Amino acid sequence: MARTTSLRTKRRNTVPVHTRARDAHKTTKRSKQPKGLDILGVGVIIAVVLVVLLTIAVPLRNYYHGQSEIARLESSIAAKQERKDQLLTEIDKYQSDEYIKQEARRRFGVMDEGETAFRIMDPRMDSGDTVTSEHREVTDDREWYAVLWDSVAEEAETETQAGENAEGGVAVEPNTETDNPTE
Repeated sequence: MARTTSLRTKRRNTVPVHTRARDAHKTTKRSKQPKGLDILGVGVIIAVVLVVLLTIAVPLRNYYHGQSEIARLESSIAAKQERKDQLLTEIDKYQSDEYIKQEARRRFGVMDEGETAFRIMDPRMDSGDTVTSEHREVTDDREWYAVLWDSVAEEAETETQAGENAEGGVAVEPNTETDNPTE
């Protein structure tokens, strides 16, 4: 038995010669192959990268589109909230007694008890510039081309009168009653 164990240990420690030659032959074949990737391998890698990018790109685009939509809606909500606050402030202003008194004074000339109203007459104001008037507006029954021609002719006449008045120093208003031929 001792002999069989020594043979086994010898066999384990020694490599047969024919296997050495086979191992050397395998390494020479491997060394002859190119070490880089061939065109097919590069194409497969590029295809895989493109598929991965496309599967990531669509959800990423949807995410950013959703984020921009959320930001736009939030700014719209903020603007509408600001407008609402302005309108509520304006409603409060209209319900105020002080504002009602102020508008009654301004629009209608209403006065409180004990106040005295003064009317200031400006001498530069013309008495003909009244808001209410009993004069009826005269309708012009002439044709449009006659009205046009008269407006051009009248403007030229008033310019020459204004130039003469400026030189003479006395301003004379044209008489509207004599200028209107329909009356």
